[in-house]
Amino acid sequence: MLHEMNRRLGYLGRAGRIIVACVLTMAIAATTFTPAFAAEAVPAQQPVGLTVSPPTFEFSANPGETVSNSIRVENITDQPLDVSVDVRNFSALGEEGQVNLTSEDNPYAMAAWVKVAPTKDTIAAKDSKTFEYTITVPSNAQPGGRFGSIVFKTTPQAVSEGSGVAVGQEVGALIFMKIAGDVHENASIVGFKTTQKLYEYGPVSFETRVKNDGNVQFKPQGTITIANMFGKVVQTIPVDSRNVLPGAVRKMDAEWKNKWLFGPHSATVSLVYGSKGQIITATTTFWAFPYKIALVVLAGICLLAFFVRRNRRRLWKALKVLFSKDQA
Repeated sequence: MLHEMNRRLGYLGRAGRIIVACVLTMAIAATTFTPAFAAEAVPAQQPVGLTVSPPTFEFSANPGETVSNSIRVENITDQPLDVSVDVRNFSALGEEGQVNLTSEDNPYAMAAWVKVAPTKDTIAAKDSKTFEYTITVPSNAQPGGRFGSIVFKTTPQAVSEGSGVAVGQEVGALIFMKIAGDVHENASIVGFKTTQKLYEYGPVSFETRVKNDGNVQFKPQGTITIANMFGKVVQTIPVDSRNVLPGAVRKMDAEWKNKWLFGPHSATVSLVYGSKGQIITATTTFWAFPYKIALVVLAGICLLAFFVRRNRRRLWKALKVLFSKDQA
């Protein structure tokens, strides 16, 4: 096969071989720089029986104070559901905002302070019920953050007659509480970067990882300032504000939607957190270069240069004739 290819290339002459080499180079470069995309199977979503509103509550309270509120629970199925109530503590799980529900005590537990009424009920099909709850903060409660969840559970029901499989559902509302007093607020940025170091074109995605070294939750707010290679600020974008629990690290995302970019850029994130408006910052860099377009342009320049060199005598004669006619 290689012998046959060499024989055919021989008929093309030197010019043909150079053109073929340029085409092959462009094809290999495009293959090298084209990102690979993998299809990911997404499991089918199962019908959800209950929804709660609102899904989160945030309170501030003094030791010895009582706080009350309500939750609306809706049955979106076509049949009545028996619902029972459970109160649990929770802690951060990972950096994406997931929580770990637990019945065990921890330094930030508050489940024992929460009372819900009623503790069980039946919700008719396509109907809703309101559950009242009260949080009684002990007079000796330590200042800082406390976290709990009011969980609504359905009675397991058989999927199909005689299947032997029972399915129940749990859905809950999260409660974030701050106990007033001498709290310890301390945060740091443990990571700030773009998802790629080299972009062909935008958008550019940023990841900011914030660690809470204090004993109370906070929700930092801030922006990312982007500067080009000349130090000129070209854009300021907001950072998603998220709760960061004590002892946890939380990832916050931001995106610069500008498509056409070129050269090195720097980005500085500045976040404000806490009751006193403390500021934390971090800086990163990234490059933008449209390398696929550049390869095509470079290949075109090479072909043009080869054509000019190959036919420079004819071109020179043609130019002389052209200018001589103009002078006449």
